[in-house]
Amino acid sequence: MLERDYIKRLIRQFFDALEKLIEKKEYLPQENIQLEFEGMYRTYFLESKEFFCTQDKEYLLMYLCQTFERHELLDRVEILAELLYQDALIQSSDDQQKNLLEKSLYLLEYLDQHSDTFSFERKGKIAGIKKMIG
Repeated sequence: MLERDYIKRLIRQFFDALEKLIEKKEYLPQENIQLEFEGMYRTYFLESKEFFCTQDKEYLLMYLCQTFERHELLDRVEILAELLYQDALIQSSDDQQKNLLEKSLYLLEYLDQHSDTFSFERKGKIAGIKKMIG
């Protein structure tokens, strides 16, 4: 029970922090936004943003499976997918944006296949990412 409460609190904390960061995109310099994203990768996933940008999507899933307990895996997959997605949206490089979107898509599709919860929001995000990637 305590573990589930911890995960719920972690998810709420992550999405609150991400929402505040998204709001800041409008008025903070790009460098500051990038630094805040870097901090979120390190805080929630114990690795640098560069790690997530350079590793392939299959390795990232394996990393999550090996790093986090089974009971929190799908929640961590969801958090990383959203972080990669939001990070992709602020990229100026088309290649970097596509790289992050493909990783986000892979994780969202994994989540969709393994979650016992149906989500219209997730389905819509998957479709949107596919459209963005082309």
